[in-house]
Amino acid sequence: MADTRILLEGLIEYRASLSRHLSTLQSEFEAVQSRWQVFSAVYDGDAADEFKSYWTQTVGRFNEYITRTTRIAHMLDERIDHLREVNRREGIL
Repeated sequence: MADTRILLEGLIEYRASLSRHLSTLQSEFEAVQSRWQVFSAVYDGDAADEFKSYWTQTVGRFNEYITRTTRIAHMLDERIDHLREVNRREGIL
């Protein structure tokens, strides 16, 4: 039988890594968006319109990624809590 403490430790570390990833990604994307707002105020013409369209698609995809990754994080939280409870009841922790 597998040692559930090892599984729990791995899930906790993966969850922490995912949190760091989300935080860094959101922070860096906010910085890029801020720069884009300044740039788009002075960027004009056909190329600007085309780029704005692509940028809007990128923002949508980014937000979808963040939403899905956040769902994964919540799922991990539930699994971690459940595994902690199982370990507690079995006297493993």
